Amino acid sequence: MLGSIGHVLDPQFDAMALHYRHLSASIVRQLRLGRSMEDIIMDRARGYTVSKLDPVTGGVHCAIGSARDMSKDDFGGGDYVVTSTLASQCPPAVGRALGFSIADTILKRNKYESNSKKQVSFVTIGDGSVHNAHFLSAFNLARHARFRKTKCPVVFGVSDNGLSISYPTDGYADYLFTKYAARPKDQHDPSSKVIMDRDGIPIFKANGCDMMDVYDKTFQAVDYSRKSSAPSLILYQEITRRFGHA
Repeated sequence: MLGSIGHVLDPQFDAMALHYRHLSASIVRQLRLGRSMEDIIMDRARGYTVSKLDPVTGGVHCAIGSARDMSKDDFGGGDYVVTSTLASQCPPAVGRALGFSIADTILKRNKYESNSKKQVSFVTIGDGSVHNAHFLSAFNLARHARFRKTKCPVVFGVSDNGLSISYPTDGYADYLFTKYAARPKDQHDPSSKVIMDRDGIPIFKANGCDMMDVYDKTFQAVDYSRKSSAPSLILYQEITRRFGHA
């Protein structure tokens, strides 16, 4: 169901770094670029078998991403290689978001373009990884950027399937991000799933088993970060883990 994320993000312009359970988003983005499903599946098979023919890493264990066409100047977009199943992808994702505005200044790009041409950095983790220091430090840096009014268009996606390996998480991710949160003053719909954390970062909640809700909430979060150059977070909830941890 999380594959619909791939329809929201520009496959070359926006940066993306995924948790290994979220590869469907990468597959959708590659399909949008015109690659065949057969080629995509073969590339993943090469990656899983640590083949030297893997176009992403050339044969490195436990790494996901997608092959990049280095002949194209995509300004740092595309699917970035992730070498951990935890949260080590989060600090670089925030760094990329902070770097976009620096690149805009140095390269004098986006000066006369609309908000739709601004980049976002998208990164995902599982709900168990909200305890990981990589995520906590990255999210804290994004919050500090928000406090300092520094441009940081990063979107965090947290999938909550209720389990961290085999340990029940019991909705802790929801508690962590929403306990001290409040609804925007101009938001009058009590059923809305958009709230603000204490630092003004919008938290979007999506039903992870509803493809259209995933698309809608991801679109809202990405649109917010793109237009405001500020962080946002999406909780993909009610996800069922259909297989064992490995």
